[in-house]
Amino acid sequence: MGSLKKEGEREQMGDEFMEAILYVNGVRKVLPDGLAHMTLLEYLRGLGLTGTKLGCGEGGCGACTVMVSNYDRTSNKCVHYAVNACLAPLYSVEGMHVISIEGVGHRKHGLHPLQTPAETSCLCLWNFVVETKHCA
Repeated sequence: MGSLKKEGEREQMGDEFMEAILYVNGVRKVLPDGLAHMTLLEYLRGLGLTGTKLGCGEGGCGACTVMVSNYDRTSNKCVHYAVNACLAPLYSVEGMHVISIEGVGHRKHGLHPLQTPAETSCLCLWNFVVETKHCA
């Protein structure tokens, strides 16, 4: 259920099989077949990245906001988007880089200033973090 390919079918290019990949917080992830029903939010939480929250489930509150980046060949630049992970189908970000709140900073390498305890009192703050980081 939910597969983008017929059972047993895989795209082949040259000698290698095409894989659906994405990068999550800088780590390459190969997407298994059969996840067409899944949202980006469900996938991230399944990876244990629980900083991305389900708030309203309609994209209005910003609790599920992540930053998605990809290379735009037309402008020859990397472009960044704030995406509501609760609405984005998982395969819609194939080949892109996804940065969740965990990818901005952490205890080992230091928190981003917007992640300090004084600043994290609002569930929807991550939307502000993404927009601020995107503009910087």
